[in-house]
Parts: sequence; structure tokens; C-alpha cells
Amino acid sequence: MTKLWLLLGSLGAQTVLPLTRLVWYSDGRVYWVREALVPALRGEVTVKVPGLKPPTFLLPQADYRPKAWTLRPDTVQVPGQLVPASLDQLVEQSVGVSVAVVYLAGAEWEEISGLLEGVTPTDLFLRKATDEQVVLPRASVRAVRRAAGPFVGVFPAWRLSVRLDTTLPLARVTVAGWDTLAPWGATHLLQLTTPTRALLHTTFELPASPFWGEPVELFLVHQPSEAGPAHTWHLPLQKISPSSNRLPFLQAELSYSELYRVSLPDLVESLEPFQLASAKANAERSLQLLNSQKVTLPPGPVQLLDAEGLPIARSGLPLTPPGTTGYLPLAPDPAIQLRLQESETRREKDRSTPGALRVGVQGTLSVQNSTPREVRLRIEKPLTGRPSTDKLGFGQATPLPERRAGNPRYLLQWELLLRPGATESLDYAYELTLPPK
Repeated sequence: MTKLWLLLGSLGAQTVLPLTRLVWYSDGRVYWVREALVPALRGEVTVKVPGLKPPTFLLPQADYRPKAWTLRPDTVQVPGQLVPASLDQLVEQSVGVSVAVVYLAGAEWEEISGLLEGVTPTDLFLRKATDEQVVLPRASVRAVRRAAGPFVGVFPAWRLSVRLDTTLPLARVTVAGWDTLAPWGATHLLQLTTPTRALLHTTFELPASPFWGEPVELFLVHQPSEAGPAHTWHLPLQKISPSSNRLPFLQAELSYSELYRVSLPDLVESLEPFQLASAKANAERSLQLLNSQKVTLPPGPVQLLDAEGLPIARSGLPLTPPGTTGYLPLAPDPAIQLRLQESETRREKDRSTPGALRVGVQGTLSVQNSTPREVRLRIEKPLTGRPSTDKLGFGQATPLPERRAGNPRYLLQWELLLRPGATESLDYAYELTLPPK
């Protein structure tokens, strides 16, 4: 029985708690949970917890309560790493392997062989065949030879020792914590198979990290840079390796259309003194991709392919919920030109505010399509003031949340179909208030 307890204790000391849940935010924050049933020697458990930062929580269990727990830095080894790209990586991934190390001793080259037992940022620890331990400064190492075989990655970890109020031979240990890593990303491959249909391949990409396991319940959370709700993708039963991961997420056929877009500026340069500007612009070609799937498309770079699979352009896809449209900007087209001018038409006293003036403004937007094809064009332009809805034609005015010197702000929008070689002229009018001097 004593031998059994010693065996269980030694196994417990070597146990690396497996990863069971991982919540990875787009800003790099990570919340993780590790859990396992491990041997408890006389109510004591010792396990290793991989990670850069120590665990924050020891989650309660129904069978026991922790009396006390301690943490100290440690490392774990993970086999099956990628071929190292530098001497430092070769050294770090050869722990536990017999190696021959060439190092510089003064002005002479020396060579020593042995089992590489450990590596620190400054030293190498070798054990020779005579059982003699040798410490070599890493700065003196010039070359390392090792036998072929799987490389071993060395990752930071924490040794967790817990005292429990239980006599059970096995205890379930669950720890959780926060860490900070490089952010995850998503990439898209969009093949334009027909003039209206495209095949989309979406893949999540996770950078190398001290988090690995199988199966892992993975949550990827996208947090917008501006105020807005976060979105979460739940990917259960994932196999995650400590090296970089590519997780296929979606393959679907979607419909798309070609759309030219242009965003024009607010021409009110100054309210005091009142100044109006003019603007010129070229329309930008874009693709309008309709998300007909039941999942939200994550934001990320897009590689566009033609029907034969050859790359034709690169773009970016915004966060696109189901049933909405995502716009993929491509490139400005100099053959579609826009000119915008505004002029003051009247000025009068504002009866509601002493000293203030009400100013009427007339705007003219000219659009010329010099391409040999018919194009669909969407135009957006913010303005300061209140638009005259009876003079917008088929345009639309949408209120914006911000104000400027007491004036409301609106977004004017037009969508029109331009024939080849056609020129269109759009007129609009609005009124704004100049503050008292």
C-alpha cells in the first residue's frame, strides 16, 4: 500500500492539468479553465498549470474544500513542435534529448555531449554519461547537434500544490485564470464562381501559445473598437496545439453584386467665419456580399479568386451578421468622377436666438460615368444643418447622433444606376444656424 501511495504521489506531481475551456478575446485577453481527476496523497495534490500568468481561481468542488494552496514557477515540455528556426529555438526544443554542444572556451572551440536537462535564459544544464552535471552559458554556445526525432517545446508553467480536506485517493482539480496573448484572427478566401455567386472559405487563426489540448471548448470573442455589442463564436471539441492553429469555420456559397461607393465630406469648413468648400472624388469599386448563412461572418482580410482559382485582388470583410450585407472595397475607379459644390443662397436673423443667423445653402453634385458599362453607385455625404426634404429628389436624409454648434447633423444618401457615358446632376438644399458673435 505504501508503494501505491508513493506511485500515486509521483504521478500527481507530474500531472499537467489539461485545458478544457478557452475564451479568447480579439484584444488578446484569454480566460482559461483546466480540469482533471488527479491522485491525492494524504489529501495533498501537486499539478502543473501551463501559462504565462498564475491561475486566479481554484474552483470549488462538491467533494472537498481546499485548505491551502501554493504556487511557484515551473516549465512543461510539449513534444511534436515545428522544426526550430534558430539556434535558440533548437536549444529550447531539445530539453530531454542527448545533444552535442559546440561552445567557445576563451579562444578555443570545445565540444561536450550529454543529456540536455534544462534551459534558462542564461544557461544550459547538461548531464554527461559519467553522471556529471555541466552548466554552460548560452552566450558561449555556437552549435548544437542532436539525433533526429520530435522536437520538444518548453513552455512556462506553474506548480500548484493544494491541501484538501478529503481522504479520497482521487480528487478533481479545476483551476481558471486570465492571460494575455497575441490576438486571434480570421481569414477569408472568396472565389467568384459566377457573376452573381461566390464560394466563401473562412478560417480562424490562433497564434502560438502555451494553451493546447483536445477536446477544448473554444470561444472566440470579437470586441468592436467603437461602442457596440461583442460577438462570440462557439467552437466545441477543438484540437488546439501549442504552435499556431488554423481552424476551418465555414464553407458556403453566397450571392454578391458589384457596387460603386463614394463618401463625400461635409463642405462646411467653418461656422465662424462661415466658409464652404468644394470636393472632387472618384467612386470606389466594391463587392456587396450577402450573408445568407445562420452564423455571423468574422471580420478579416479577404483573398479574392476568379472562377479558375487565380488571385485577382485583396480586400477586407467587416463583421457581417446573418441576413446583412458586407462590403468588400477594391480600388477607386478614375472613370467615375464626382464634383460637389455648395453655395450660400440666403442669410437672415434667427428669431429664436438673439444674435444668431439662419443660412440657406444650395448644393449641386455632378456624377460622370466614363466607363463602357452600366454601374450602380451609392453616394454618402454628411452635412451640418437641417436638409430640405422636398428638395432631395430620390435621396434620403438620416439623422446622425452628434451635433455641431447646436446644429443637427444628417447623412445624405443617393443610390443610382448610371448608363455608360452618362452624366447626372443631383441638387439638394439645407439650412443651418450660425452662432452669435
